[in-house]
Amino acid sequence: MCLQDIELLIKEGRRADAYRLLENLLEMEPNNSRAWYFMGNLLRGKQRWGEAINAFNRAAEIDPGSPASKAVESIYDILRFQNTDLMNP
Repeated sequence: MCLQDIELLIKEGRRADAYRLLENLLEMEPNNSRAWYFMGNLLRGKQRWGEAINAFNRAAEIDPGSPASKAVESIYDILRFQNTDLMNP
């Protein structure tokens, strides 16, 4: 099992399989920043915002150059979004 296999599963739409493999990989390699980044993306896709933020933060902690910090900001942008046109007057 490697990240390339997991990435292929994600591209094929087999996210549940990819998630299980990522869990296993992270148990064996808890300092794998790319695996944490992939996990964050899977969790973001499930709208599990808090868990996604935690996964991205872990990736950024391991590798400060990771795109994970920007991914966290994008989640906060989503959570802060308000469409006042849809609110009741």
